Amino acid sequence: MYLRRQEKRRNYRGLIWLLLISAGVLTVLVYGQQRGLPFIARTVTPTAGPAFTATEKIAEGDALLHEGKIQPAIEAYQEAAQLDPDNAIAFARWGRLLAIRRKTKLALEKTTHAVQLAPNDVEVLASYAMTLDWNEQYGEAINTALQAIELDDHYAPAYAFLAEAYADTGRTDRALAMARKAVELDDNSIDAHRDLGYVYEIQGQYRRAVAEYQRAAQLAPLSYLLIGSGRNYRILKDYRRAIADFKKAIQIDPQSAEAFDELGWTHFIQEDYELAISQFKQAIQVDAGYARAYAHLGVTYYVRRNYEAAIPNLKHAVDLGLESEEYFYEIGLAYAFLDECDQAVPWLKRALDANPNSELALTGLNICAKQNNQ
Repeated sequence: MYLRRQEKRRNYRGLIWLLLISAGVLTVLVYGQQRGLPFIARTVTPTAGPAFTATEKIAEGDALLHEGKIQPAIEAYQEAAQLDPDNAIAFARWGRLLAIRRKTKLALEKTTHAVQLAPNDVEVLASYAMTLDWNEQYGEAINTALQAIELDDHYAPAYAFLAEAYADTGRTDRALAMARKAVELDDNSIDAHRDLGYVYEIQGQYRRAVAEYQRAAQLAPLSYLLIGSGRNYRILKDYRRAIADFKKAIQIDPQSAEAFDELGWTHFIQEDYELAISQFKQAIQVDAGYARAYAHLGVTYYVRRNYEAAIPNLKHAVDLGLESEEYFYEIGLAYAFLDECDQAVPWLKRALDANPNSELALTGLNICAKQNNQ
């Protein structure tokens, strides 16, 4: 990091460098507080030694996040955690962004560790609540968010994540009240507006959802906010605006597999299958572990009756954790249409285990029964 110079100039240059770093960190903190960026208001006060270096990386991550550069921000928080393994804020922010990237299990690992390091820090608890919710541990998410609010009843993200968990458990009235409370506490909170948009989306108020996602995106051009807006435009069948939002998300964050996948799914809905396939493949290229892209690619091949290509993609999605009745019976039917009922039947039965009334799974079994009787 430091340039090697003559010994008599080292101390002088080192002092200048230290002052520049301190000024840079201070600028990020002040600007971030004015803009209401996530995390920034909670940045740890710099100290000497390794903790200062970790704090510098946290501030770098915050600044990158303000620019919409999610992947570099993840890497900055990861480096901060490596530099100072006792820095709970580094793990908390790292975990939240991993959840945004749909790496939910890894995200929960990071925020769990953050709680172990700082069990009474409001940001840490709120981040833990968020990742619990994204791992479908809704009851624990609600309890943790409530604990965060007990620590600081003016911390808007805690109310926002509580609202999200309430929405995910069908308690939309409570969710709306908590999301509005979050916005009331901090109108410049990205989390508050994002989760208010999410609650409106769950309630079916899609235009209001768009407005909140767009408001959040005005505070910082983050891809997941534009994806939320585009998703609601798609529900409203405003495909032009949906595609525009997804493309903008890709432009800002070209490492977002979710943005490519959502763009591809929009093309799929419009029956532009070639365009859809190209976007799903791009999503996989960006993130080989992004399960939804494999599932959507498999579904597209299935619809086009390219069963040989559909099967491995759908199976890979299931292997990555996307288990559903639909994917089970589509794999089974694809095998059945290829006259491979020995492979089809286990998948069709798996669909029936998920839903005993699955009509398409029963149809597949009937197809195989007829083949066996021939």
